[in-house]
Amino acid sequence: MFNALFNYDSSNTTHFAILHLRLPRLILALVVGASLAFCGYLMQAMVNNGLADPYLLGTASGASLGAVIVFFGFVPIAVAGVYLPPVFALAGAFLVTLVVVMLGYRKRQIIPAQLLLAGIALSSLVTALVGLLTFLSDSEGKLRSVVFWSMGSFERASWDMVPYPAAALLGALLLFAFYQKQLNILLLGEERAQALGIQVAQTRWVILGTVSVVTGFAVATSGPIGFVGLIIPHVTRGLLGATGRSNLLLCAFIGGLFMLLCDLLSRIIYPPAGLPIGIITSFFGVPFFVYLLFKKNYNFKG
Repeated sequence: MFNALFNYDSSNTTHFAILHLRLPRLILALVVGASLAFCGYLMQAMVNNGLADPYLLGTASGASLGAVIVFFGFVPIAVAGVYLPPVFALAGAFLVTLVVVMLGYRKRQIIPAQLLLAGIALSSLVTALVGLLTFLSDSEGKLRSVVFWSMGSFERASWDMVPYPAAALLGALLLFAFYQKQLNILLLGEERAQALGIQVAQTRWVILGTVSVVTGFAVATSGPIGFVGLIIPHVTRGLLGATGRSNLLLCAFIGGLFMLLCDLLSRIIYPPAGLPIGIITSFFGVPFFVYLLFKKNYNFKG
């Protein structure tokens, strides 16, 4: 790899494969994994519930719908030089997450079971809409690509895909360097947070907007990948405690490594392109989700 980086030979097929195929795939997997884990941590803090993540609460599905609308040509791929899939993806992510959170509220507080059911129901509806758009598509080439993308994939990773999600993640990490205290207090519950002077509504709007942008860009490049945002925040809190000062950074770091592991496993199982990443993460995520349900300790209040 180092020889390809520092002594690149354009006529060397191995060098070309490393620099233009393997390396962008590796970096994109790191960025997307970090993004989804980071967003999962934010969502769990926002609703004070360990079952929240961008996949289960419909954020990823909303982003998928927005991106698919562009991919299938229902709107132009670009307007005035602006590449539209990420724009539509983050808009879809924001709208779906907003509706789910509103449906999860009752008597001025979030009801965990109601929130989860709302997320699953709305995610199913949005997934059905994505299926309908896929069915109506008359392009066989696009159809195969979108079906594979919809299960989560880095097969088509390129350098052009890296800057958008990377910039969104970096900006979000810098923003929440100033919100770590508020996040830690939110984990204690809404009433305690308000008693300690935290602007709960304002903080939740900041989280909602950030999650929509970061998830939107991640999903637009890799497709919806489930359970990363569910598993990794729990691992992070297990290592540093619920209110560790470096939780967000460590969560993003572990999320990136976890996605790399899943990508490696996918290519070992089905070389050379690999299985869709969403299949691998589901094998880890579903048992973990069931464990959390039986543990019944997914609320962070003391």
